[in-house]
Amino acid sequence: MSPHKPKPATSEAQALLRAAGRDRKTVELLLQHHDAPVASVCFHAQQYLEKVMKAVLVSNALIFRRTHDLKELADLLERQGIELPLPKDQLRRLNPFAVTVRYQDIEITLIDINTVAGMMENARAWVERQIYE
Repeated sequence: MSPHKPKPATSEAQALLRAAGRDRKTVELLLQHHDAPVASVCFHAQQYLEKVMKAVLVSNALIFRRTHDLKELADLLERQGIELPLPKDQLRRLNPFAVTVRYQDIEITLIDINTVAGMMENARAWVERQIYE
């Protein structure tokens, strides 16, 4: 099987990338404060991952349902032969921050903010490879 060749980013993909950039900037700003709420950092990291994954799907003319589920987006990428931005176990750890944490007061396992920073950097490099190389 030949490696998947990404198509040029569409205007919709570019809009998703701009929105993702805002989430990334928010994470960067939050990480500058030692007392930043970890759940807030993880929420914006999840949003960033969701948007960059959707941008890659859109740039490859793939249709997907409206979702915040990183696992579902990852499964779709995999079915198309597109590498994932992060291992599925890392995506699964961020998934609860999409909606559950935002709207419900529940206990979940928080992620170390240095781990989140590494995830963000790996995802940034991934989306650049997928869309711009």
